[in-house]
Amino acid sequence: MPIPSAEVKLESCPEINDRTGMPYLVTDRQDIEGNPISGRGEILVKGYNVAFGYYMMPEKTEEDGLGDGNWFHSGDIGQFMSDGSIRIVDRKKNLVKLKGGEYIAIESMEGAYGNSKFVDAVSGGICCYGDGEMDRPIALMQLNKATTMKWAEANGIKGGFEEVMKSKEVYGAVMADLLNEGKKGGLSHLEKIVAVALLTEHWTPENGCLTAVNKVQRKAVITVFQKEFEETMKKGIF
Repeated sequence: MPIPSAEVKLESCPEINDRTGMPYLVTDRQDIEGNPISGRGEILVKGYNVAFGYYMMPEKTEEDGLGDGNWFHSGDIGQFMSDGSIRIVDRKKNLVKLKGGEYIAIESMEGAYGNSKFVDAVSGGICCYGDGEMDRPIALMQLNKATTMKWAEANGIKGGFEEVMKSKEVYGAVMADLLNEGKKGGLSHLEKIVAVALLTEHWTPENGCLTAVNKVQRKAVITVFQKEFEETMKKGIF
């Protein structure tokens, strides 16, 4: 529920669609589940409880609408429910536009693909990527050694971990499991990755690939693993 010290409103996002292909609009009166609502869109907040800005980052402060009396753009897409509460249903920030002009939700992709048994979350998880030069997204991920070796043994793939992880059989199994998790997670056909780089050098805050709270730093991952990234990225350009 919105707290008394804050004003909250929604702003239409006509360029962003839900998983049924419909845009998020403040004029919407029903959500994809058939619930009665009073609009959908990006959640904007204003009040004395909202920060005045980012420390020594005036451009970021202006971009997000922070400052005294301004509406803060949260980046969350929500809907007003019939009881007056707000339900967060999507994310506007970290959306990426592909070559064809379609948007994909990078964070949602990482959340869905991260459920794969082959993804080693402890070592960093998975980093998805797409941009305006690409037709479809790709990913870089930490490969779970224990799961991979267990799968290899069950499927007659011989050799040590370094050899096994380079086999086309393991790659195929990883891709199949990732896409299955993506389907279960409700990702769109545009958010289906077409290639993945399998990595074993851990991502950590020390090498800059993770933040202090262990969130993926995409730019750092791409920089540190530039060779693997560039090879994989080519497969996302048709």
